[in-house]
Amino acid sequence: MNLISVEKISKSQGAKLLFRDASFGINEGQKIALVGVNGCGKTTLLKILLGGENIESGTIMKKRDLRMNFLRQIPSYNPDNTVLEHIFSGNNPQIQAIKEYEKCCADLHKKSNEETKKRMTECMQLMDALNAWDYENEVRSTLAQLSIDDLDLTMETLSGGMIKKVALAQALLDDSELLLLDEPTNHLDIDTIEWLEDRLLKTKRTILMVTHDRYFLDKVCSDIYEINNQSFFSYQGNYSQYLEKKAEEERILMRQDDKIRSILRTEVEWLHRRPQARATKQKARTSRIHEMLDRKQLQKDVMFELGVAGRRLGGKVLELDGISKSFGDKTIIKSFSYKFKKGDRIGVVGANGSGKSTLLNLITGTLARDAGTVDKGDNTHFAYFDQRSIHLDDSMKVLDFIKMSGNYITLHDGNTLSATQLLQRFLFQPACFYNPIGKLSGGEKRRLHLVSLLFANPNFLILDEPTNDLDIKTLSVLEDFLVDFSGCVLVVSHDRYFMDRIVDNLFVLDGKGTISGYPGNYTDYLDFKKELDAEIEKTKREEKQIEFEASKKTVIAVKKKLSYKEQQEYDSIENDIERLEAEKETLQSIYSAQMYDPKTYEDTNRRLQDIEVLLETKWNRYEYLLQFV
Repeated sequence: MNLISVEKISKSQGAKLLFRDASFGINEGQKIALVGVNGCGKTTLLKILLGGENIESGTIMKKRDLRMNFLRQIPSYNPDNTVLEHIFSGNNPQIQAIKEYEKCCADLHKKSNEETKKRMTECMQLMDALNAWDYENEVRSTLAQLSIDDLDLTMETLSGGMIKKVALAQALLDDSELLLLDEPTNHLDIDTIEWLEDRLLKTKRTILMVTHDRYFLDKVCSDIYEINNQSFFSYQGNYSQYLEKKAEEERILMRQDDKIRSILRTEVEWLHRRPQARATKQKARTSRIHEMLDRKQLQKDVMFELGVAGRRLGGKVLELDGISKSFGDKTIIKSFSYKFKKGDRIGVVGANGSGKSTLLNLITGTLARDAGTVDKGDNTHFAYFDQRSIHLDDSMKVLDFIKMSGNYITLHDGNTLSATQLLQRFLFQPACFYNPIGKLSGGEKRRLHLVSLLFANPNFLILDEPTNDLDIKTLSVLEDFLVDFSGCVLVVSHDRYFMDRIVDNLFVLDGKGTISGYPGNYTDYLDFKKELDAEIEKTKREEKQIEFEASKKTVIAVKKKLSYKEQQEYDSIENDIERLEAEKETLQSIYSAQMYDPKTYEDTNRRLQDIEVLLETKWNRYEYLLQFV
């Protein structure tokens, strides 16, 4: 079933054309990725589909009563709302029923009277009618998977990563047919990203997403839509298949272009020496020549080198000796020491909140240490690519900002580039050089920040989530630069593809203050961790089995047969179990009854909990007695 049909839409932002005559469809069950360089209009297109942006031409047809949900790059929320209120902010009838039920529970706890009891009965009946009990369990299971534990916290008290998780939970749990996701993996740790991959793979909902995570694209997406040079293209298959098709298209276009060039050489010679006669055939031939000359030239993807003549590192690069940091009673980093060597390329990994950014801030001196020393070599020059680029002045012109770091940069081959030339190599068009930074998209600001850092010619790069908000093309260029970079690299990132290409070793933060080293890249570590977790779990099972067998043998050795009292217990225990199971089944049927009051509900729930405990005790006792029968 077609959900959205788009015909020849065009959109500009000020004097900048984003795309022209874009046409595509979104069908039920598709999982589509939207790719293109920063500033090409990906987020704008999502907003257009949602109805939050106007178009200049074309038409958009949507399925009647199409339900959509939009996860923004920077989630919007009411700071006074609790986590639970934000999760239940949708118009889904089940969500509204759960929200009202939770409110009734709180009111009943504060003041129990006939009115609140009546409301509670009505709420529970509505929950039954909508099958909302299962939905509430799904909500809480999703929140548990995302490590959202305290539902009473207000949104304004949450970290950026936790806000993203809460917003993601709300989007996933909302009853929508089409889910629009703008950079859903930003600020998520690797475990959450892998969980989200599996969740999106299993869902039957239609998805249109913008993301730079190439492993994520490969695993989840069935189609790739691309905005390139103000034009729109669609490809079937995941990201790897898209790259293969793009490469084949370029080979075909290059062959066609070479053929046209060959024809033109002959035709242009004829044009210069043609007779003056005005025959119709000659006019037609001349017209064809001009058409070939005026054709749209093959535009290869702009790939640019970032190889700069880096400063030489001295004998001492950077030495950390016993550095530590705590916030209140929580230890983030305890007594960590390391001596950086020339050419070190180290990734920093760990769950959200484990202290990765704290470590970088301690090293750069932007955060005070509780103990320890950081000794930087005389020739070591840092460039710190932070998460938010917070020092960018929106009122400053793009070119003026770059020139703050210098007017020229020397490349590794000895040639120099001016500030304007370097900006163009980073896909900034001359028309935007004199625009204020505030007019750039989030990704363009990040790209500009990166240009300014490299222009300063550092020899020790410290990168905190550099892949957030950067497009895939810029990431590929940055990766190529870092591979050839002769200085040191210390990087925090959850982008597995990026980390696999860049780092040779890892600092692993366990969230309790300890930092361990691991020799290898991100995938190596994840594979090792899975094997280690599986081995630990296997060892635990084997230890329990050994303990059970040992206790079993000890008991049997001491006592070969049941006593008279134990025999009586064994003879009756099966009947006891059957009686408890029958009572449990009867009590569970109360939940589906048409009329019951809150008091009955509470008593029933309490008795069911008691029965669960009794049954577990009886079964354990039965297994024990069975050994001697």
